[in-house]
Amino acid sequence: MNKHVVPGLLLLGFFLLPFSLSSQTLTCAEVQGEADVSPYEGQEVTVSGKVTVYQGDTWYIQDDYGAWNGLYCVGPDVLIEPNPPWWSEPRQPEVGDVLELTGTIIEQDGNTQLVDITSFVFFDFWNATAAGVGVTVEEMMDESLEGTRVRLDPVTVMTAPDASGMWTVSDATGSAIILGVDEDDPSENEDADGPTPGDVYRVYGALRQIGEDYIIDLSDIDTLSLVVGVADEVQLEWSLSPNPAVGWTRVNGIEGPCDWVLFDTMGRPVRAGRATGSFTLPLDGLATGRYALTVDGGKGPQRKSLVVR
Repeated sequence: MNKHVVPGLLLLGFFLLPFSLSSQTLTCAEVQGEADVSPYEGQEVTVSGKVTVYQGDTWYIQDDYGAWNGLYCVGPDVLIEPNPPWWSEPRQPEVGDVLELTGTIIEQDGNTQLVDITSFVFFDFWNATAAGVGVTVEEMMDESLEGTRVRLDPVTVMTAPDASGMWTVSDATGSAIILGVDEDDPSENEDADGPTPGDVYRVYGALRQIGEDYIIDLSDIDTLSLVVGVADEVQLEWSLSPNPAVGWTRVNGIEGPCDWVLFDTMGRPVRAGRATGSFTLPLDGLATGRYALTVDGGKGPQRKSLVVR
């Protein structure tokens, strides 16, 4: 592996200054080609960019803001040399690093990827990265954003992370899969135990395609509101029917008095009330989309997802 460091190169803002050592260096947009398949598929190319999201031996680079300007890289052998006092051991690329990479372009699971990296040039580190393009769930399902950093703001957690670290969120336009969890120290982060259904977040990450789905590889989250004191489902057996619903839905399985609140995807209460036993919840006048219904029968609030058609 050919490793170089170019000292003293500084970048201003997010947009990268021209730093190619070769006129053959491509931009991420040129590699993507503004199409489903890269015009450089199967070819060896040299491309430059700044790391926006990293996951060990895979990472994303971006050389401009917005659509078509990102690329997924696979480079287990890319190790950046020690640079005391900032780091004393060889390390893999991290967020803010600026690199020029030479490798082969392939298409896999709908993603344009740079693999088999044969050489690289390391220019700079700890550069700021942009928050990403603000999108709705519906807007993020787009080939042009594949490989780029995006931001969902706000979204409500619908399912908690599974064993593989996948969880789902929704807004008024649909549902999306997030891959990865917050691994902060619980003593420093009140939500380090992971997303809980009903939590409302701003989610940042790089967009990747898996089959027909677009998912976000998580890089960071901002907590907008958290569910506090959510009880186990076994403490109160209840259900919504029909769900999805038009005009009304029935809340079944309630015994005794309860308080209920219906939240939109921004975590705002849109309807609330008190009932004794099972009850009918009117939905007239509500916009179509996803909601969360909280029912508290005295043992703590519990939430279920509700889709309004």
